[in-house]
Amino acid sequence: MRYFLQFCFSLALLALTSQTSAQLNEDGVIGSYQSILSRAGYGNEELEAAGIQPKLARKQSSDDFIIDAPELPSKLVEERSDQIGSNKNFLQSQDSIVDYGGSYSSPTWGNTVLPNRVGSGPIQLSGLAPQNTTTSSTDCDTGACEPFERASNRQRNASLVGGVFGLNLRRNYEDDLCFGYNLNGDTLDSTDADFRSMNGLGASLARRNECGKGWETIFWYLDDEVTASLDGTTFTHLTGLDSISHDPSGDTIEDIYNSGCCSEIYRDTEFLNFEFNLLRNGGTYQLRGCRDASFEFYGGFRLFSFDESIRYGSHSWDTNHPYWTEYEIEANNLLTGFQIGCRNEISITNRLRLVFSGISGGFSNYIETQQMISDDAGYVAMNHSSSDNQISLLGQFNAGLSMQISRRLRAQVGYQLMGISGVSLAGDQVPYNFGHAYDLENSDVNGSLLLQGLYYGGELCF
Repeated sequence: MRYFLQFCFSLALLALTSQTSAQLNEDGVIGSYQSILSRAGYGNEELEAAGIQPKLARKQSSDDFIIDAPELPSKLVEERSDQIGSNKNFLQSQDSIVDYGGSYSSPTWGNTVLPNRVGSGPIQLSGLAPQNTTTSSTDCDTGACEPFERASNRQRNASLVGGVFGLNLRRNYEDDLCFGYNLNGDTLDSTDADFRSMNGLGASLARRNECGKGWETIFWYLDDEVTASLDGTTFTHLTGLDSISHDPSGDTIEDIYNSGCCSEIYRDTEFLNFEFNLLRNGGTYQLRGCRDASFEFYGGFRLFSFDESIRYGSHSWDTNHPYWTEYEIEANNLLTGFQIGCRNEISITNRLRLVFSGISGGFSNYIETQQMISDDAGYVAMNHSSSDNQISLLGQFNAGLSMQISRRLRAQVGYQLMGISGVSLAGDQVPYNFGHAYDLENSDVNGSLLLQGLYYGGELCF
């Protein structure tokens, strides 16, 4: 049910949903903030409907978006009215070619406006269906007719891109901590409960306008659990459990663990990430081999939650002892703060691009920890909790490939690395000696977390 709710939540975010940007052209006019889709010739339904076939090129100038008006002789008002009445579009009178410029590298993309002039009337690209109409000059009654009609259509001045993606990440752990052992010399360590990798889902939504500014939201979530067990007559390796009594049996917690028939380590980890960033186009440049590249600055707010719990339990066949006794440690971290970063995209081919991004920031980390020993009958032998505030640093680096699939769709795959300092790990909360109350009542907040692995998914311009 948890995974089903994750999937449904991601689909809901997709309805609102990305991660986008583009290039600022030399002329700097309205609509010059071009997207990869537009500049690569995808999503140009208006031009295609008008009979104009876009072409790809490597260079661009301020004249690249000019289409010379066809030379039409002046006609009488009656003849022009007949032409308009027959819905004959003057654009069909010649094969016009639009050069979009060749820098297809852009931090993100979308179906943004792109000015293309037909005479004095602009054709602007958008995600909407073309609504072309032709009009005659208002001066035709005086005989001063202009030698062209204007084509107009509906416009959009921004791109909206939504995406969904999957994550396959691995995390680091605390230093090995031995909880128990058996007569064969086998041990049960905290790191035996190793996830290997965790799978999660994410969604994003971004909007950018023709001025090179915009915003984005990104959300992703991971949650997994794993168990490791030790069979045979088991004994505890933890120190000081003889100072904690179990009143129903009259023995200590150490006595109960040392009479176990098997032990178990259970670990549950949950990650939740939400970001809201403001975006600013940074410009374009060229690498060796005339490969175009562009970059974007971004920064904003991030909320990051990291919760984990470890349970060390023991089964006992002793009728005087509870069937199940459990020591549970919980550590909850809630980071809130601000970040700043940059994205970079390098064109390999017209459809394939290298994508790099890096971001870092400072965060306030509110930490809550709890340690409790209880049995299956509900008796609580020990319960300690604490809270703390810590300054944490977070950095993230992404590197991947982007492939344009269709006019409005592209796929992505890559590597993600995230590091966080100043966090509380559940395994670090285990005291050196359970007889020392100070070790139990104060959180260890000097841990670090490393997440790394694959991300994969797709984004849609709409």
